[in-house]
Amino acid sequence: MPPPPVEPSLSTQQRPHRPARAARTPALGARMPWWRRTLRKLQGLPVDSTSHTMLPVLMEVFAGFSKIDGSVMEEEIDSSLGFMRYDYPEAIYSELRRIYFEALQKPQDLSARARELSRTLSMEQKILLGVQLYLLISRSDNSRQQLVEFYLFMTNLGIAAQAIDIVYQLNADDKPSEEGDFSGKAGQPLEMLRIASAEPCDVLLRSLSAACSVAAFRYQNLMLLKNTGAVPVLVRSRTLKPGDFSRLYQGERVVLEDISLDYADLTGYFNAKKNLTGTQLYLTLTEEGSAEISQTRNRNTNLRISFGLGVTIEALRDTDAKVNGRRLKEGTKIEASIEDKLIAKGEVEISLQELRRRAREFGEQFRLEGSRNTYLVSNNPDLLEEGDILLSQDGEGEILLKIVCDYEEKTGTLEILRSDRPIYVGSIVIKERAHLNDGDTLTLGEGQYLRCHFADRIIEEERNVIRHVELREVGHRYGGQGSALDGISLMARRGEMICVMGPSGCGKSTLLRVLGGQLKPKVGDILMNGFPLYGSLPNLTPYIAYIPQEDAFDALLKVQENLDYSVAVRCPHLPAEERRKRVDSKLVELGLNELRHRLAGTPEQKHLSGGERKRLNAGLDMIGIADVYLFDEPTSGLSSKDSEHVLELIRSLARNKIVLCSIHQPSMKLLQMFDKALLLDKGGKMAFFGTPQGMLEYFWGAYCEETGQAGNGSRMGGDLALPDIVTPDLVFDVLETPLRDISGDVIHEQTADGHLVPARRFPPNFWRDRFQTHVLLRSVSQQETRRDQDHSRLEALSGHRKLPKPPRHTLREEGLLLATMIKRAFLSKLRNRANLLTTLLEAPMLAILISMVLRYSEDDSYTFASAFHIPSYLFLTLVVAMFLGLTNSADEIIRDRHMLNRERNHNLRIGYYVTGKILSLSAFSLIQCVIYLIIGNAILELREMFLIHCFWMFLTSLTGACLGLLVSTLVHDIRTALNIIPLLLIPQIILGGALIKYEEMNRNLDFVYSIRHWVEKKEGQEAEPASKLKVPFICHFMPLRWSYESAIISQAKLNPLSVAQSQLEDRIQALADLPRHIPLTEQQRKDLDLAKQALAVVSGLSGEDANVVAERLALIRKGLQTGRLDPSLLDARSKKGVSADEIYVNQKVLDLVNKAEMEREDYRRKESPNVFFGTVKTYRLFGDATPVEGHTELTRDTPIPKRPWYEEFKISTLWMNFFIIVFGLVLVITTLMIALRRQLSKV
Repeated sequence: MPPPPVEPSLSTQQRPHRPARAARTPALGARMPWWRRTLRKLQGLPVDSTSHTMLPVLMEVFAGFSKIDGSVMEEEIDSSLGFMRYDYPEAIYSELRRIYFEALQKPQDLSARARELSRTLSMEQKILLGVQLYLLISRSDNSRQQLVEFYLFMTNLGIAAQAIDIVYQLNADDKPSEEGDFSGKAGQPLEMLRIASAEPCDVLLRSLSAACSVAAFRYQNLMLLKNTGAVPVLVRSRTLKPGDFSRLYQGERVVLEDISLDYADLTGYFNAKKNLTGTQLYLTLTEEGSAEISQTRNRNTNLRISFGLGVTIEALRDTDAKVNGRRLKEGTKIEASIEDKLIAKGEVEISLQELRRRAREFGEQFRLEGSRNTYLVSNNPDLLEEGDILLSQDGEGEILLKIVCDYEEKTGTLEILRSDRPIYVGSIVIKERAHLNDGDTLTLGEGQYLRCHFADRIIEEERNVIRHVELREVGHRYGGQGSALDGISLMARRGEMICVMGPSGCGKSTLLRVLGGQLKPKVGDILMNGFPLYGSLPNLTPYIAYIPQEDAFDALLKVQENLDYSVAVRCPHLPAEERRKRVDSKLVELGLNELRHRLAGTPEQKHLSGGERKRLNAGLDMIGIADVYLFDEPTSGLSSKDSEHVLELIRSLARNKIVLCSIHQPSMKLLQMFDKALLLDKGGKMAFFGTPQGMLEYFWGAYCEETGQAGNGSRMGGDLALPDIVTPDLVFDVLETPLRDISGDVIHEQTADGHLVPARRFPPNFWRDRFQTHVLLRSVSQQETRRDQDHSRLEALSGHRKLPKPPRHTLREEGLLLATMIKRAFLSKLRNRANLLTTLLEAPMLAILISMVLRYSEDDSYTFASAFHIPSYLFLTLVVAMFLGLTNSADEIIRDRHMLNRERNHNLRIGYYVTGKILSLSAFSLIQCVIYLIIGNAILELREMFLIHCFWMFLTSLTGACLGLLVSTLVHDIRTALNIIPLLLIPQIILGGALIKYEEMNRNLDFVYSIRHWVEKKEGQEAEPASKLKVPFICHFMPLRWSYESAIISQAKLNPLSVAQSQLEDRIQALADLPRHIPLTEQQRKDLDLAKQALAVVSGLSGEDANVVAERLALIRKGLQTGRLDPSLLDARSKKGVSADEIYVNQKVLDLVNKAEMEREDYRRKESPNVFFGTVKTYRLFGDATPVEGHTELTRDTPIPKRPWYEEFKISTLWMNFFIIVFGLVLVITTLMIALRRQLSKV
């Protein structure tokens, strides 16, 4: 399409000034308020609904342009939906389709939409929209009319000049800019890159034909491709005709004849054209033909290789290596293409493309110029100018730093201009500025570092990635059982996907656990980048993802919620917006975007299919920073087609990673998806390790040798076509060939557990020894030696670099982890329908049952004062609380165990997890207590004691919940946990002091009293008999004993009537205790008389009904609290009816407390005993039990003298019990955390 004529004044208008922070987010409107998001989440509705964004408006714009000519083309629909699906991955595709379809059905006022968007979008977002709209209309046959509408729309949007510049730039056939700074010039808002087979071009690929070329355009993260050649090319697996445009998305490729380039490759070329990257490495060629890579030059270095738009090779020493037939002598400098190869020793080929990939893994190296001392450092190329330092794109938010270098002092200054994450120098968090010394390391994020070498004028970026994993003679045994792994030795390199296969019980899962840092082998070493795994677990395990066979996600959370919390645990350093983007894009990649709001559920509930569950299970760890993925049976229980989909997903998501995947017996198609295969035999013995094709050839050769069939079993060159019968099934048939007797029948042998199994013709030791012989023969082969050297010469850098310690989490990140654990626990509990049913039905049903059965009075009519079973009701209330707490929590950790084992590699905060569980259980326990007491107290007429009884009931329920969590930690089976609940509850019921009174209990249970009695009797002393109301020693360990005592005392002493009487008595006593030689004032006499009168009135208070009495008593108590008691309230004339004693004081409860008080204050005892239901506890600190001097003989009329404070300690029983219950809770929680931490750190 020829460019339209434009006015010179518009075409030459300078592009708008770019703000400091480029907008890199889609053109969305403001997110809905937090309160609305919370409300929608509680209602189970999608939070980020497209109805609350600018997305419907944008869809209407695309629909309006699509139907300008009266018809809608398939390409226009595909482009419109493709744009929205990529830019707004959080939107559900079916909703996008619906909005687009509705927009096509009605006319669109594009001018009004443009004016609406002009007020909402930033300049960068407007330009992005303009580029996408032009790409849409360029596909139309009637583009002239659409172009007019396009200019009109851009004018109303406020970027008319920029729109004209975009159209000219996309359609111009200009040669590449000689200056190179193509994005900063007026009239050129887009970056441009030409790829062709001959000059002039930016990227030279000589193997392309002259008719094949493309132009790439970039604006921020939007990338367009234009076919500028004469032959079609493939973009996103679709044919792009000459002259056509197509957008390229992240992770997708463009295929130019035989050359494939992906989005990352083009991004690297764009950055190189802006002179923002300076990737280079040094190559040392050895006499044996191998090569060693280094990022710094040493005295043996032969070549310096610099990567940019092309490859620059500079010979630093004489060498016989050649590039394109030209020998590299000292001083030679060659400009090569990325597709060229370096030939060493005349025959060893080193791929420049492989070198570039390895250099990217290691990180960039930036050389500092002597004429410049200030550099900007960022991961956003739009913020940098030529020569600045561009970091690797890691998607972890945006940073902008300024480094000022002092070359003479070999120091520098760091200034943080913008950062979405904490920046460390060493282990110190930098807020704004910091001084840098030569050799200092800047930690930019997990696995990303900058090392400052001011003396060498180099700033080096390091990517802390796992490049290879090596096992050296790894073996393991479980106790006294046989071998689980036996002498496993192998090397797994980055980019390899390895299949671990073998019969059941051969050690596949054990091997993955050993590699995952969860099971330390008995013998052997595991090295990652040359570092021992079990010597650096805290540093290395965050880069390892172990995906168990079982579903390791929360079945009670939705699909998106599982991913949300997974990325929060693994990447707390990411901003919230970045985490949301990662989750949205991962849902699209997993094929679960349409199911994001569906509950994960259990396999029995069938909310998700088997394949969907496996994809979700696999995707949880692929959002983090892991470089090693260990999948345990990811295809178990799936159909062959679903298995293929899961493995394809794993291969695509784990690209450029190290992947080990255990499969029991893969099909031929599944096996071909792997780069290598590891075959284990019984006892964990390695029967083969190599390529899948090599394994088939190896066992076909073994089959031919043993059967004597025609076929050269010794030839392993791979050039001969294998028969169709050579499949993985044949491998297992050969591996487990049965042993037969002379008649041909299979011989059986008895296993250790008594089962009969077919005896094997070739035992596991045979295959182990045979493969070791095969490896030895292969190692002496010249061809194989060269192949191994070709792999090893790029690995020399890996084992000589210090492994930096990951930075500590900031306070904000710790808060995020805590909030994540709490939200996950609450949502999981809230979605448990059985739990909600228990909460809403179990508590009220038990309350009705217990209170109705215990509503009994010895009088003709029921009254609270004469109610016979109030103590029993209070005890059963606490039993119910303990029971509900235990049952609510007994399965919590058991249900999460697979998820916890999975998250242990990511520095799981045990304290935060336990806190989340306790808070969620506490909330539901509190609801149950409230429901129970509202019903139970109402039926039994317990008035104005709700809060006090709720307090003790809640403490008891919380104790039960913590005990249940401890049980859930110690056992591994839900049935076992439920069976333990009676063992915890029944002893408390028996020893709690209600079912069997302590005075009627076996006294030998009090071990302390028995020992003390025995010692005193042996010394000839007459032991004072212990009080019958004293609590036996063993009963002190029963939580119900403490809460039951507190509930009884609270009912007796803290009811409104008793509290009012106590306050009045204290007031009277305070006035009576004034010094006798000081006469009372007139006001004090009035107060004393008024208090005595009030005490008499309160003690005999009565009224027409309970409400009248309660109201009058409340007014008197209020007057006592304010100190101004209205005399009108003390009218002694009361109407007969209901008395305050009948409403608030239960005789059975009062008898229990009075009896204890009589025993405690018995004058005949040398010291006051601590008895059950006593309101005060006395503890002798030191001294004997003899009376105080001057009080050698005590009578009924002389009270027990008070001892000095330093000899005995007195405390209210209620406070004492509260402290003991809280101490018990702390002890249980501490034990729980220690046990859980030990389980999750055990190797």
